Amino acid sequence: MLVDPSVELRTSGDFRNRLFLGEGVAIDKGSILHLGNDCGLDGVIELGHGVYVGPYCMLVSSHRLEIGENTLIGAHAYLITVNHRTDQIGVPVVNQGYRGGDIKIGKNVWIGAHVVVLPGVEIGDNAVIGAGAVVTKSVPSGETWVGVPARPQQR
Repeated sequence: MLVDPSVELRTSGDFRNRLFLGEGVAIDKGSILHLGNDCGLDGVIELGHGVYVGPYCMLVSSHRLEIGENTLIGAHAYLITVNHRTDQIGVPVVNQGYRGGDIKIGKNVWIGAHVVVLPGVEIGDNAVIGAGAVVTKSVPSGETWVGVPARPQQR
């Protein structure tokens, strides 16, 4: 395991039963792993064997964030299991609370630089997410998705 000394772990409470790093995991400089948040939920982050998290990534988990073995995550990617609610007209967003869902990323996935993966998304094994994509729905195994919002790449 290789975790750059500049990696920041933000947590509410004890993280020992909520952060799991497989053998050969590498987390590059400036990345932030955030377990739990202001909404009072304690998250779980599990990185499988051989996962690489590129520089300046943000992994935010108030739910469960699972990344399968040998997955590569490019620089400045954001994987976020929670988001602000916006469904109450006339109520400031800051006062509406939060909603979210688990994120599950399969094995041997390549997530490009500057990708955002939102709550409730599953990305299947051997998938590729192109740089700058915003993933709002689940991606089947073996597919390449690009764009904002992310969609299957046409060949």
